[in-house]
Amino acid sequence: MDLTHNVVMEEGEPEPGSEGRRNSGEPSAVGRPPRLLRVRLWQAIAGMSVAIALASLIVISELAGSLARRTNYVNRRVAALNAIVRDLRRQTAVTQRKLGSERERATVGEVFEKILFAPDLRTIKLVAPAGKDKEKNKSIAQSGVPELPSGTLAMSESAGAAMLEANGLNPTGAFQVYRIWWMPKHGAPIWAADFLVSDAAGPVTVPVDLPPGHQKEPSLSVTLENESYSEAPAGPIALKGEASPVSGIVQSPRKSRR
Repeated sequence: MDLTHNVVMEEGEPEPGSEGRRNSGEPSAVGRPPRLLRVRLWQAIAGMSVAIALASLIVISELAGSLARRTNYVNRRVAALNAIVRDLRRQTAVTQRKLGSERERATVGEVFEKILFAPDLRTIKLVAPAGKDKEKNKSIAQSGVPELPSGTLAMSESAGAAMLEANGLNPTGAFQVYRIWWMPKHGAPIWAADFLVSDAAGPVTVPVDLPPGHQKEPSLSVTLENESYSEAPAGPIALKGEASPVSGIVQSPRKSRR
């Protein structure tokens, strides 16, 4: 009997004291992981986070470096293109100035030809002042050149234009200008035109306003003036001359050839 009772207890009844542990609420050793395993788990998670952060920093730095290199390359290309555009603009400006000068010369040549072939062509020979005026205004003459400045003015009332061609004048300095005046026998001088001289002893062609209609035989003077406005000549005389009488009209070359 005792042996059978013991076997039944071993097979069917729980171990003494186990029921008391369940009722007391103590956790089972099998349901809770060891503390060391939890620590290692959190260490692994932290390591993965650090690795991800480092990888992200490396990728961001590589992208930033690549972007900076691309930006520098684009900036260099833009600077080179800007330099090319500036050169093209300068070349365009130079070409436009040349074209403008050529157009102006062509226009002046057409007007000059129109005046020369006009039936009422009149000319005025201009020379440097002589005597005391020559000594007073010797600074106007070109240094080292034996010939004094000279010029010719051609005008025609039918063409409605006049043109002056001068040679041997000194180049104008800063804030200086050559000023052309009609000098009537009675009354104040009348401004006709201003011009500059850039090349020494080089020919200069200047359009000039015709004298007033009532002035039949006016004289002409070219003075070196300050560029500011003036109502009368104040500087030294460079060239001067008198118009020929109306009865002495010069015949046009076209008619003379006939």
